[in-house]
Amino acid sequence: MTQRAFDAPPISVDRDFAEKFFTSVDRPLEYGVYFLFHEWWAKAPQSAIDAYATQLAAIPGAAEFLEERYLPDPLPLERLEKCAEGTLGHGYYRFIVDNGLEANLARNYRDFNESLHAKGALERLPDDLSYMIVRGFQTHDFQHVLTGFDSTPRGELAQAAFHFAQVRFPYHAMRMAVTTAHVAFLNPAFIEQAMDAIVEGWALGRSSHNLHFERWEEQLDTPIAVLRERMNLGSREQAA
Repeated sequence: MTQRAFDAPPISVDRDFAEKFFTSVDRPLEYGVYFLFHEWWAKAPQSAIDAYATQLAAIPGAAEFLEERYLPDPLPLERLEKCAEGTLGHGYYRFIVDNGLEANLARNYRDFNESLHAKGALERLPDDLSYMIVRGFQTHDFQHVLTGFDSTPRGELAQAAFHFAQVRFPYHAMRMAVTTAHVAFLNPAFIEQAMDAIVEGWALGRSSHNLHFERWEEQLDTPIAVLRERMNLGSREQAA
């Protein structure tokens, strides 16, 4: 970090939000980052909001994808069930079914996001970032299948670090902040496991091609091995 960063005008975390942050640090499974993400915008420093928006727009491939606003309806399980073994669609189907996940999560979150906007709760959330959080819910499990990170707490943390390396999105930044604060102040026995997961996910995210600006719904019948090679994901064992 340069000296200029320290010389910048002082900004601070809103103290009411800080209380909510520490609630998440204390009980991350009860008051998770999902809640913090929606609470932050009302009093977030404008410079931080602008920086996140600028970083997102600067990622190669982002501009075209953000302009297109690709947001398909969730895929029916019947379609996924027909995909051949070894394909992305089959891996995605098994990940959803084996982990008991909500098949319509993307649609439900999109509706929730729209309702918060209608209430004015997200009026300071830039449109591009709002779109990306909805799209992120749509592609999260596809990316689990491609990276090989499973749905255990360690796998989810590694996947979050992978996302953070590729898009540096506020949701994932908050996830890193909550996790590192939790292990630093409350659960130091978990430091090694947490940091190993974070480093593994971050390193894979940095070394692979960006997975966030792809139409994975149109690649259901493509073998996972082919996609991993195409995206420079190496030969990780498939989670699903």
